Amino acid sequence: MDTRILSEYFKKCFVAVDGLWFMMLEKEDSFDKALEIDSRVWEILPKIQARKVKELLNLETGNVDGLVNAFKFKLDAEDFVSEIIKKDSKINIIIRECPWLALLKQSNREHLAEKVSNAICSVEYPVFAREFIKDIDFKIVSSRCSGDKVCSFMLEQKV
Repeated sequence: MDTRILSEYFKKCFVAVDGLWFMMLEKEDSFDKALEIDSRVWEILPKIQARKVKELLNLETGNVDGLVNAFKFKLDAEDFVSEIIKKDSKINIIIRECPWLALLKQSNREHLAEKVSNAICSVEYPVFAREFIKDIDFKIVSSRCSGDKVCSFMLEQKV
């Protein structure tokens, strides 16, 4: 069987499960409760992802190059249109197209995007990064979910 077909199947299932459990909890309780639980999930899932990426790509921890390679893999695998600029101990991740924002637009829930982004992106990216470099700062510079043209995240290794 073609591995691309399998990959697409499992990616679609992952996205569907993420959305379905969120909507079911939202229906049972509230949007805020679903977002709170989702945020807690995203405190753990990026650790699992980072460890698997490390293993798959045989990356070492403690250096900016390994982190850049890991983020490139993650963003490409998740269908983001992105660019990563590295300068010394600083990394700028620029996201031009986000599959999660596209799904919110597709389901007419774009009005929730900024709240979701504030809760999830601010957790997901630094958690992922700290699996490679423990002492790293993370800052959201701009966000498409807040109306900006691109998402821009800055990471800087503390020295």
